[in-house]
Amino acid sequence: MTNVSPMRSQTTAAATTSSTSPTILGIWRVGKSLHQTATTELSLAQPADASGSPRWDYVIKRSTGTDIESRRQITQFVAAASSIVHPNLVAVLDASNSSTSPYLVMPRLDGVTMQSHLDASELKPLPVALWLVRQVAQALESLHGSGWVHGDVKPENIIVGSRGHVTLVDLGFASRIHTVTPTQFRGTPAYAAPETLAGNHAALPAADVFSMGRMLWQWLTHTHPASRSTLEPIADLVEAMVAEDPADRPSAGRIARKLLKLEIETLGQHIGPEEGVRRAA
Repeated sequence: MTNVSPMRSQTTAAATTSSTSPTILGIWRVGKSLHQTATTELSLAQPADASGSPRWDYVIKRSTGTDIESRRQITQFVAAASSIVHPNLVAVLDASNSSTSPYLVMPRLDGVTMQSHLDASELKPLPVALWLVRQVAQALESLHGSGWVHGDVKPENIIVGSRGHVTLVDLGFASRIHTVTPTQFRGTPAYAAPETLAGNHAALPAADVFSMGRMLWQWLTHTHPASRSTLEPIADLVEAMVAEDPADRPSAGRIARKLLKLEIETLGQHIGPEEGVRRAA
């Protein structure tokens, strides 16, 4: 699923300019287009009664195609997001299943994709990387607990705020646990579980766990060097997350608790006693 995340990558001034006249959808004024595919469009939005305001604090995703799949993605996104409220999961503020132009509205997030962090040359401290992935695990724990599988966990679908807050976005491929998805492949091959690539289209939480394991492994190549004793338990966790048999993979909740433990342990190696005193002062 091609995705451009609902983040604040434009200035307010730039947001007020659009190549076309604003469109009104329900109670929303649609502004500058951020990204467009053959079937969907992502645009800035503001309340329709805020005409003339320089603030565009929302993002609207709408179906522009007539095919069933593009409309299904909007419907599934709304259904999954509406089933749970969690600080690390994108929220849907409004939606319409209109026969002409189905859409959903989200808050405009402050941050960049996790992929942008991975693409940067700057290495991150190990506990920071563990913290970022742990927030993803917490989001998935809640999503799975509500009976949903995300279906496309990858760095491009994760927004990292300026203070490190993580938001898992793009629920267009979300499915109810154990439901069988259409026969065509959905997701991103580089992060897809082997059973998914092999044609098993039953939605399982373990598939999200595999994707998260691939992502955690990526982070280990983008962190400051660490001792073997430090990396071994993390490598063991990654190995469990990407196990060939889905039944052998740990749950998202168990992963979140393990990452928190590793976070605390590795944090002590990055903050010496003297530095800790200075920070506490």
